[in-house]
Amino acid sequence: MHDLTIWFRRRPTLTVDSKALEALQIIAEREQRSPQEVASRLFEQAVNEQDIQVWVIQRWEQLSPRQKQITAHICQGNSTRQIAAQLHIAQTTVKSHVEIILRKFDVNNRIALRQLLVHWDLSNYL
Repeated sequence: MHDLTIWFRRRPTLTVDSKALEALQIIAEREQRSPQEVASRLFEQAVNEQDIQVWVIQRWEQLSPRQKQITAHICQGNSTRQIAAQLHIAQTTVKSHVEIILRKFDVNNRIALRQLLVHWDLSNYL
């Protein structure tokens, strides 16, 4: 058998320090699962979160500069009226941009958009 074939057939292993292992064991006991199951679930969640962030970044890059400004204002909790006043544009223009932004991020409302971008610092766009 080739060395490469042997390498691919090995079970992947994850090395963790003693504190992390202790935390895994505590969680596993609480959930009545093995530490390996808990570690696999946590790793899968981290990968999923990373995939979501990559998707969000791709969506962000599709926005125009004005849409990025409006998105930043939405994330600040500003209303359509407030955004229009701060950017010196009509409320109908803001509404139009908001519809496009929500569609690009595939969300139904401003709250869902804020949740996607909750950890982003958009202060440079305000």
